Amino acid sequence: MEKKSTKIVDMHTHVAPRMAVKIANEGGTWHGIKFSRDKDGKLSTSSGSETMVLPWPKKMETPEMRLESMDKRKVDMHVLSLSPLMHWHGLDKSDCVPFAKDTNDDIADYIQTDTSRYKGFGFLPLQDTDSAVRELERCVKDLGFLGAMVSTHVNGLDWDSDKLFPVLEMADSLGALIFFHPTRGGRANSWLNKYHLRNLIGNPLETTNAIASIIFGGVMDKLPNIKLCFAHAGGYACHGIGRFDHGYNVRPEASEGIKNLPSDYVKKMYFDSITHSDRSLRYLIDTVGSSQVLLGSDYPADMGEPYPVDFVKNCKTITDDEKKLILSENIKAFI
Repeated sequence: MEKKSTKIVDMHTHVAPRMAVKIANEGGTWHGIKFSRDKDGKLSTSSGSETMVLPWPKKMETPEMRLESMDKRKVDMHVLSLSPLMHWHGLDKSDCVPFAKDTNDDIADYIQTDTSRYKGFGFLPLQDTDSAVRELERCVKDLGFLGAMVSTHVNGLDWDSDKLFPVLEMADSLGALIFFHPTRGGRANSWLNKYHLRNLIGNPLETTNAIASIIFGGVMDKLPNIKLCFAHAGGYACHGIGRFDHGYNVRPEASEGIKNLPSDYVKKMYFDSITHSDRSLRYLIDTVGSSQVLLGSDYPADMGEPYPVDFVKNCKTITDDEKKLILSENIKAFI
């Protein structure tokens, strides 16, 4: 493994609680969530009338097996976060709070198998704001996590909501990183129902909306030092930032809540490197700056970047210095 100064860190990787995996093998319920295996043997998770199948290999890796996979991918460290398909925010408090705590304790235990190779993001029971604030503080102060991975919306609430603002306030006070990730395709599922468009379009659309809500909602004026990162290179937000700026200039409702151009705010945000395109990665860097891009893979999802280090290193549109920042340097502020 490389020295710490050049440690390659993949900050966008997922894991399933080991208790959920154990229960799924027989079929059962844990904290109000059903876990089972589908007809193809893949892990499924259900709440209410909705069931999702994890787009992962059927066999769940042990921490030791995961290290072997990381070595093959030339990655020194994974930052672990709960699978977004398990972010069930419809649970009541009696289930959502213990589910979050047990999930975070499991991630913390996973990390202890090799603290030089694993770090974590917490999962928060965002449907109960006070509990989410307390759990974020516990994750950072007691468990040593970088921060938390959160849904791009919470039961239809966007991140300009006053109800969710205390979570961001706590993150800001802790200096924690909040990583935004879409869950289950988001609110466009009703019409993006073919060709896997709920993911191909729906996921980046959700992330774009989260970024827009935070910018136009004035969150970053209220918390100018907050550290926010967005999955899948921020969806369409950076590619559409010129339209955001134009709206700011010509529409009063797009400017009344903020002090600066939207393009000024995205330069203060972080983004993972999952563009699946050399040209898109170049555009992302040109838009937000090379200091704002972090290595990500979405491991082990099938829509992730399977060999993220090779993708960055082989990218012909970016410089060696930019590659070093993405692979190792930019994440140092958080680990």
